Amino acid sequence: MQFAKAFQYKKWANTELLNLGEQQFSQLPESDGAFFIRILNHTTVVDSLFISRILGEPEKYSADNTVETPILSELRETMAQNDAWLVDYAQSVSEEELNRVISFKFVDGDAGQLSVAEILLHLLTHGSNHRGMASKTLAQNNLVRPKDTFTRYLHQVEPSRRTRI
Repeated sequence: MQFAKAFQYKKWANTELLNLGEQQFSQLPESDGAFFIRILNHTTVVDSLFISRILGEPEKYSADNTVETPILSELRETMAQNDAWLVDYAQSVSEEELNRVISFKFVDGDAGQLSVAEILLHLLTHGSNHRGMASKTLAQNNLVRPKDTFTRYLHQVEPSRRTRI
């Protein structure tokens, strides 16, 4: 259940960041705008790679980012698809499945083995790290960055948490 809540938060935080980024994108210098998209695209590609590994399907990417930089609407669409899959998966995954170990090759050719739970934890921490980098790009340009903390998310989706005990 905790993975489900964590991936719901990840989906919300991604949307918050993309919304603010899109609203202010024209105010970013070209290089910062490209970085904003590419760092988030990287997390989306990595999410896709690990989703394919969980499913045992062929991977859609051969690197940890795409050669071409997508436009924001394309990034949003791919990110939303991955987030929706991860939320659905995390809501129904069994303890047995979480313990399943998957052997795979990283895109650099090195072998790897992770349990499904470790993969999910990696996707959460990896996404958080790179959302922070993208958010910092907004802040460095004196733009509004998202208030995307987990506690803010919980209080927004469960307002009763704001009542006094």
